[in-house]
Amino acid sequence: MTWTEENTGHGRRERRSIRAAPADGIDWPHAAQVFRIRRDSGPTHGPWTHKEIAYGITSLPAALAAPRHLATYARRHWAIENCEHYVRDKTFSEDLQRVRTGNQPNAYAAIRNLVTGTFRRAGYANIAHARRYYGRDDQPILALYGYIGCT
Repeated sequence: MTWTEENTGHGRRERRSIRAAPADGIDWPHAAQVFRIRRDSGPTHGPWTHKEIAYGITSLPAALAAPRHLATYARRHWAIENCEHYVRDKTFSEDLQRVRTGNQPNAYAAIRNLVTGTFRRAGYANIAHARRYYGRDDQPILALYGYIGCT
């Protein structure tokens, strides 16, 4: 079974196609289907310039998850990746942190999670912008956390 969709926007076009097949004969616990996702992208007008292929295994049978549904689940996974991991990697430069011993990595991660969660709860979609805004003065950020009134 196959499903394909194409989108155009932001100066490029994308084509995502997914093929799913029963996982018969695969020695993997609870495997019901295997699938392959192919993503092609390129400029709005012109040839496809980039190809990416990903493989997956799911316990969902074809009756509950057709290729179209599997594609939706995969896209939602990338939404999480873009919302959470990208912010940690780019805005907070987590991958460049040199803290690696003791409890320090966990403490720094907890602080980053607290800041990100507070900004999201306050309605900010752009964490980098909120961080720049609140980084200028400590009074507004403390008010955002609910510790003191903003003056």
